[in-house]
Amino acid sequence: MMKRLSLLAACAALALAGCGDEAVAERERAERANALFAEAVAAAERGDDAGAEALYRRLLTQDGANAAAHLNLAILQHDARKDYAEAIHHYRWYLDLQPKSEKAAMVRDRIAAARTLLTTQLAADALARERQSLDAERDGLRAQIRALDATAADLRAQIRERDDAVADLEGRVRTLQRLVDAMKAADAQSQAQAQERLDGAQAAAGETPPEEPPPEDSSALIKAIRLDAQRMIEEPDGGQAAENAATRQAVEGQADEPPLAASPVPGRRYLVRPGDTLSRIAREAYDGNAARWTAIRDANRATLNPDGRLRVGQTLYIP
Repeated sequence: MMKRLSLLAACAALALAGCGDEAVAERERAERANALFAEAVAAAERGDDAGAEALYRRLLTQDGANAAAHLNLAILQHDARKDYAEAIHHYRWYLDLQPKSEKAAMVRDRIAAARTLLTTQLAADALARERQSLDAERDGLRAQIRALDATAADLRAQIRERDDAVADLEGRVRTLQRLVDAMKAADAQSQAQAQERLDGAQAAAGETPPEEPPPEDSSALIKAIRLDAQRMIEEPDGGQAAENAATRQAVEGQADEPPLAASPVPGRRYLVRPGDTLSRIAREAYDGNAARWTAIRDANRATLNPDGRLRVGQTLYIP
């Protein structure tokens, strides 16, 4: 600010001293005598740059040919406001109005300096805008990366869930394959036994009797295996609980429930076979007391049909 005030004072001294063309000096003295000019100079001396600028612009609105006002406003824009383009504009106005002024060389030097500063300022502004644009682009990329990370985490979770589902299905397939193998072995055993009986009958009678059905025990075993396979498919755990029970029985020597009996025995489970009825089972289990069929019915209400009919392969508890 002191440098600017010194420059303004030097310009005023040159004008008052009357150096150079007398007409130029006289015109500048007249311009400086304007009341608005004097107020603007006083505002600048107080450090009120905004007030001084407003007064100079007001003066130039009234008298656009006031070269002194153009020069002072140019110096104000150059040194205080750092608006180098505006400063160059008013410097040129001054040179157009006072081309023979003693201050013309000084004004041209200031124009050159203002151009250099303006170039630097524009480059800095462009760099700042570029940096701001790059920062915005960087923030956008970071947001995209966060979104992609979240998507990747979600996909990894889905893959883990699908892997678990595949592993569960593979376990069920292995279990079902074991059941199928057991059914095939039971069928083969049943056919072998039937063939043995058929061969024995043919040897004894010398004729070919009608084909006999598989032995009752093998048929019941096949039905039980099929029921287990159906349970494996329908039960939510794929029959894992039953398989675990069988494993515990083999390892610990005990079962979760009483084992199946070959014939009805109180306190045991019994596999229903062809021709069985509740009264027949009660007769065998309770020494001929068929009337106790109601006890068997009451103990198995959860699994019996409402009409009391039995299904071959059904398991009953004999109380």
